[in-house]
Amino acid sequence: MRQANDIQRSPRSGHREAGVSLVVVLILLVAMSILGLAVMRSSGMQERMSANMRDRSLAFQAAETALRVAQEDVLGNPAIEDLQYGRTLTELGITCAGDGICDATAVPAPAAVWLTAPDGRSTYRIEYLGTGNGAKLPGVCQTTPATYECERPMFRITARGRSPGLSEVFLQANVVSR
Repeated sequence: MRQANDIQRSPRSGHREAGVSLVVVLILLVAMSILGLAVMRSSGMQERMSANMRDRSLAFQAAETALRVAQEDVLGNPAIEDLQYGRTLTELGITCAGDGICDATAVPAPAAVWLTAPDGRSTYRIEYLGTGNGAKLPGVCQTTPATYECERPMFRITARGRSPGLSEVFLQANVVSR
């Protein structure tokens, strides 16, 4: 004989369970969609950060190139050696506009001229700062036998590098001529 509970079961209870599973699946779908959007946003941010790092690296390399070119302009110029013997840039015929080496010791100091490096993306300027103590070794400078201290010309080089993007890097170095 059948019991009363078995007879009372109706298809309605199974229908209610199917509705609950639909709600649970929809909630999981929304959660997965939110998680997917968060991952997409994060990867987009990382892509922008790596592009910015690349731009900065290119700008830094361009500034280094300009710095090396300027150092060669200073160290490779034979007339600059005469500065250690009390001569001036003007006496040597070195001008800010012509050679790009500006005399920061002049009053008033000329506005520094920015020169373009061979790469075309970077610029530099060279400022003469005067003379400072050089080597204290015999035979290094033309000095008297009693003293071996000599004066060496000092320069400040400012290099600016730009990338194809928006990055710009400035480097500065002090150079003492040989």
